[in-house]
Amino acid sequence: MFYDETNNIRRLTLSEVGLNAPENRSFVLAGIALQPGQRIENIDALRATLQIQANAAEIKFRHVAQGDYEAVLSSHRLNSFLNWLVDQGILIHYSTLNVLYWSLIDIIDSLMPDDAFGIGRYHLHLKSELYDVVTRSPAEFMLMLHSFGYPNIGRDSVRTFLGAVSDFINRHSPENRNDGSLLLKQTLRQAIQLDELVFLHDNKPGELIKDFSMFFLRSLYVFRNALHTFDRETNIERILKSVDVRDGQRRVDYQFVDSKDNVCVQLSDVVAGLIGKHYSYVQSHSIATLKARKAGFSVLQKQNLSLLRELINRTDAVSDGFCHSIIPLDGNFKNNVFLHGHNAPSNIS
Repeated sequence: MFYDETNNIRRLTLSEVGLNAPENRSFVLAGIALQPGQRIENIDALRATLQIQANAAEIKFRHVAQGDYEAVLSSHRLNSFLNWLVDQGILIHYSTLNVLYWSLIDIIDSLMPDDAFGIGRYHLHLKSELYDVVTRSPAEFMLMLHSFGYPNIGRDSVRTFLGAVSDFINRHSPENRNDGSLLLKQTLRQAIQLDELVFLHDNKPGELIKDFSMFFLRSLYVFRNALHTFDRETNIERILKSVDVRDGQRRVDYQFVDSKDNVCVQLSDVVAGLIGKHYSYVQSHSIATLKARKAGFSVLQKQNLSLLRELINRTDAVSDGFCHSIIPLDGNFKNNVFLHGHNAPSNIS
């Protein structure tokens, strides 16, 4: 398995000006996967097809497509690249993270250690509803979180903090769009009695993700029999050296390389760039807008979207661990509608 990243901010922090990353941008660790005995062939022919200049040291996403996602889908070079992956029988894989969503989920998780409010079965719905309301005024909400030292809420401030969260939701979502909205409001009203929020104490104020090593480690643990080749990332390399990842007595194989020396990592850069554009686009629009935009796509745009779907479906057939996302439920529904043509629940917009 080969990897590259896109939108790699290296750490996620919260300050008086908000997150250190755009709220609608997804971190992505993605790439290609070769099955045992499979080799990359005809790379020179691919470079020629993509019109990569001879003096270009490596293939990068920007050489294949540029602009917003709709412009990316209009790229003839992207069409050639995706067709090449399909023809070569190459699998793709990815992990994607919605950074705003990640910033919020500890609020809900802190309400359910003993499931005192009976929300364990619905926690993903509650997280998605909280995310939906926050997206209506993210700067205001993040400023409020920062004022409490989030994610390090003082134990003497728990009730005040929960009251502020509840007030924000009631002001920005006075009407309930579904049962999840109602349950979120009810749960927060009940939670005012809590004395602590187990995941929101004894943390470093403003530090939401110290580093993204967990996503690299996930791949090592899930695919223990693979050889993992990552694009050089000095900080992650240093962190992983301190972790002994083993499958029984055998050390899991991984390495960091300079992408200029490894064409498979170069191809992974293109995959990561495409997946990053895709998920940011899908999560930035309503289902109605996504349907309308897709209906107006050119033949080429539809072909490229179809090729991406084919690659993902082929990958899923091998292992459902290859395509991994930490995004709101709404985002999953939107992706299923836009990419796969599925129907979404009637209460999701």
